[in-house]
Amino acid sequence: MRKYLVRFFGIAALAMGFLMPGSAAHALTVSPPYFDYRLNPGDTVLDVVKLYNESQEDLTVWPILKNFTADDKEGGAPLFYEPDQDKGGTQLAQWITVSKEPVQIKAGERANITFAVNIPKERAQPGGHFGAIMLSLQPPDVKTGVGIGSQIAALILVNVSGEVREVGSIAEFGFKKPQVWYNHLPVDFFLRFENSGNTHLRPVGNLFIKNWYGRQVASIRLNEDFRSVLPQSIRRFEFTWKNMDNQEGWSGLKNEWQNFGLGRYRAMLVANYGTKNQVLIEEREFSVWPWRLMLIGTGGLAVLILLLWVATKAYNKSIIRKYEKMRNKTGQK
Repeated sequence: MRKYLVRFFGIAALAMGFLMPGSAAHALTVSPPYFDYRLNPGDTVLDVVKLYNESQEDLTVWPILKNFTADDKEGGAPLFYEPDQDKGGTQLAQWITVSKEPVQIKAGERANITFAVNIPKERAQPGGHFGAIMLSLQPPDVKTGVGIGSQIAALILVNVSGEVREVGSIAEFGFKKPQVWYNHLPVDFFLRFENSGNTHLRPVGNLFIKNWYGRQVASIRLNEDFRSVLPQSIRRFEFTWKNMDNQEGWSGLKNEWQNFGLGRYRAMLVANYGTKNQVLIEEREFSVWPWRLMLIGTGGLAVLILLLWVATKAYNKSIIRKYEKMRNKTGQK
């Protein structure tokens, strides 16, 4: 996972699926976007945040420590708060050590920021703890320690051993746009995964699509980016069953053909999470009736039947005429 990069273009910072706005006109790459550790009370871990200045200007970066938790919008965006604040006992910033000195990065060059996570022996609450090294392009306020201007975060997630509770559930599984039936693919699904435990979870699995006689026609991966669901929060995941890009209007007929589906389908979500691979299963049914193709097919069948009827009638008439001619010839003799 350390190979993934998060690019910062001054207007946004993306880390572990988290989005944070900014305003500078610089480009800074942070690798990895997040760190994830399983530690025991008394453990210490050293690591490095790698920075790359992609811009044409020299940059100065100020490291600032924060805690974070999940916001209430189910999108996975972090809600940052100060190191001395306590929100449910999941704070981590007070256990992170990093130099507060600014880091100079020349245009097109790289730099490293070394940090340490020190888990105390006595007062380390088991479960998840979440902190961040904010990298500000402006010096922090002397009184508040808060950076001004654009920032990007390297997130740090720690699971402290002990009485760790991994409790996940499906809060809701269904269709993004429910319909009595779908004219064609794609069909969009969503999952709201709830974490009721005290550590972060990464639900993974598959959505299996089976047709009306039980044959599997599709398998869709859940949470391919391994995004986390923080304790006491819900995160929404979306996934789609499709063959081709959706088109409407006069292209709708072509779209039905390229995204053909017909009949009743069953969608079975199989998700697992945690160190013990606990499994959750949920099912939904839906129908796909491509009415344009069915209308054309019905019309074509009607035309074919009509042509067969006309051809048969013409054939019968020709046979009758031949018979009458033969009978007339026989009568004359």
